[in-house]
Amino acid sequence: MATVRQKAQRSAAPAQERHSYLDWGHLRFFLELVRTGSQARAAKRIGVDRNTVARRVAALEAELGVALFERGPQGWSQTLAGQELAELAGRVEENVLALARHVDARDPALRGTVRLTTVPHLATHLLPPALPALRRRHPELVLEVIADARAFDLSRREADLAVRVGRPRDSGLVTRRLSQLAHAFYTAVATETGGHAAVDLRADFFLSSEGDANEPQERWLHELAPERRVVYRCNSTTSLLAAARQGLGVVLLPCYIGDADPALRRLDGPEPPPHEIWLLVHGDLRRTPRVRAVIDWLDELVARARPALLGQR
Repeated sequence: MATVRQKAQRSAAPAQERHSYLDWGHLRFFLELVRTGSQARAAKRIGVDRNTVARRVAALEAELGVALFERGPQGWSQTLAGQELAELAGRVEENVLALARHVDARDPALRGTVRLTTVPHLATHLLPPALPALRRRHPELVLEVIADARAFDLSRREADLAVRVGRPRDSGLVTRRLSQLAHAFYTAVATETGGHAAVDLRADFFLSSEGDANEPQERWLHELAPERRVVYRCNSTTSLLAAARQGLGVVLLPCYIGDADPALRRLDGPEPPPHEIWLLVHGDLRRTPRVRAVIDWLDELVARARPALLGQR
């Protein structure tokens, strides 16, 4: 008669055989879908199309032999098995990422890619003039910049470094303030203002960042002058800058951008509280030679640009 152990081994054999070929790459798509709650958002964060996300999750379900999500008109919702797997897969991901950081931190080469995330206006106006110096110093280094206001997760290796506007709230990262960032009101040089050089919060036309709730300076301006006459909104600083050059209205800009543009002039008026530019890096990577090289370059860049960042004329 077969023992209980033998029966258990026979019943477990099919599951073990099925799971021995589990593609752990599917877990990345599964976890991103869990975190974002949307195929489209998961696809955008990974950099694939939504069909790829659905296909990889379906493949994971087939390999495990369980349903991880329930598909319905309101979207995808996790099953109990999906919730349990998400917890286990999260631990696997943490260990894999820790291993990758451990290996990277011991790479002595000053070559390869460093991924930096920052807000679009810093990526467009602050970094490019200093790129030739980085290229001359480290010709085998590739700087990959993600110009996006979203807070990328450095712990999950979505980026190696981050330069953000505003005090970070991330845990487990090394953070350091690089500089303050001043803002002021600007208008086109040729704009008629009746001889005055000050902003008129009631009479002037204004250009505004899209989504006041997401922009600290716009929140400040809305509280200061909720009835101001807004004639154009956009979520792009570059577009607001171009509209201001055309004389469309007054715009609130970082001083290092507005003061450097000969087509604009700064107006006297209330000044918003200065913002702060912060550097973030995972502690495991900050001494990696290629990451350290970019940090040193950023420090030098900010040191040279600090008077402009502070709005000093």
